[in-house]
Amino acid sequence: MEKFYLPLSNLATRVNYILIHLRMKQFFFAWIASFMLASPLSAQEIKILTYNILHGERADKPTTPNLPDLANLLIQIQPEVIALQEVDSMTLRSAKIYGERMDFMKNLSRETGYKGYFGRAMEYDSGAYGEGVLVKKGSNYHTVNLPNPAGGEPRAIAWVKAELKTLEEFYFGSTHLCHEFEVNRIAQLDSILSYADSLDKPVIWVGDLNFTSDSPEYSRIPAHWKEAGAEAGDLQNTYGTHDSGARIDYIWYDSRKFELVEYKVLTHITFSDHYPVWAVLRMKKQKE
Repeated sequence: MEKFYLPLSNLATRVNYILIHLRMKQFFFAWIASFMLASPLSAQEIKILTYNILHGERADKPTTPNLPDLANLLIQIQPEVIALQEVDSMTLRSAKIYGERMDFMKNLSRETGYKGYFGRAMEYDSGAYGEGVLVKKGSNYHTVNLPNPAGGEPRAIAWVKAELKTLEEFYFGSTHLCHEFEVNRIAQLDSILSYADSLDKPVIWVGDLNFTSDSPEYSRIPAHWKEAGAEAGDLQNTYGTHDSGARIDYIWYDSRKFELVEYKVLTHITFSDHYPVWAVLRMKKQKE
């Protein structure tokens, strides 16, 4: 590009030259700032995994730990957010499997490098039992107890506010609904949806919900919540075996905020009585 030089024969010309360059720099940086505000970074794809881990015991080899297998799986596939159900914390049951009482989320965090959180649903076997979440970067970890009008096991949902590399934030919840009573599942579902609607960031919630897609519970969920398996047209069982079992593990997302990129049930992973469920979502760009 051709360059133009101003004569610098006197002080007034020199001062004017400096002022012109300062104004040009101010204009340039203001233009860059306005461009960045008007055009946010492209939304990052969010890799999600939910998995009922059978309290850390292999289904195909009873009393055999599945933590090493799970840690290797997470390291290999690198989800942004992970939800675990049937998580033991310092129970006598875990000592029978691992040789000592196991803080499962703490150990899994150490093995994988993720930030882990345990959401206690109930006291169990001299320890606790509940849900776990693992994220690469997160804050505001907390547990919300769920209603149990018909009695039975206490239930909860573990929440985290996850942050992506693009600095976008969303809430991610892991839960395990009642396996005994429909009235409990409906009450628990209503509680989760009401709480999710109160949050100030987009929401994804997942877990072992113990109902099928033809149930009253499933049809109760408002239309803006989409379920990744149904949206992908993949109705593969998530519990039991490939041919005999049920589809009861789900990934739900607010379709006003996210769009589905990919979904699959990892049927080759067999170290629980459930299969891991995997999805990739993309956060939608919001209108200015």
